[in-house]
Amino acid sequence: MTFETRRIFKSAVTSQNLIRELLQLMLLGELLAPGGERAWLVSPWISNFILLDNRAGGFGSVNPEWGSRQVRLVEVATSLMARGTPLGIATSLDEHNEAFIVMLEEAADEAGVSDRLLVVQRQHLHTKGVLLKRGLLTGSMNLTNNGLELNDEMVVYDTTAKTLAEARLNFESYAETER
Repeated sequence: MTFETRRIFKSAVTSQNLIRELLQLMLLGELLAPGGERAWLVSPWISNFILLDNRAGGFGSVNPEWGSRQVRLVEVATSLMARGTPLGIATSLDEHNEAFIVMLEEAADEAGVSDRLLVVQRQHLHTKGVLLKRGLLTGSMNLTNNGLELNDEMVVYDTTAKTLAEARLNFESYAETER
């Protein structure tokens, strides 16, 4: 069975982990088959939330350096860039985002991949999406712990070539307003 588009409605009582698991699978897939076009994380608010629970060591073959602990978004993003995938971050000019941006820029610099990182901040950004080579996750969710854990959210996961191409054109336009 295949699908091209899936809508997920999450609340405190329904589909609690579904969006987190989808985001994990999307990023793990990109880590296992990296390179190519720029990946995009677009969110008015973004933070360094826990993305993977590796306390049992299940993701050790993806990156042995993670060890048996919880792995945060900055670490996964840095691993992605280290494997050759350029990364674009588009977020708002809100001070909430500064800690994430500084952590990611420092991690990229330490890993020697600063040239693969593009950070764009826009005053009126409201778009939300994660665009990777094989899929696009869009909807109401900010890339924060509250977005993943607390808030009622609706997201759409799409794998159609036309939708991915349209999103890529739109997200790449953020590169013209580079920070």
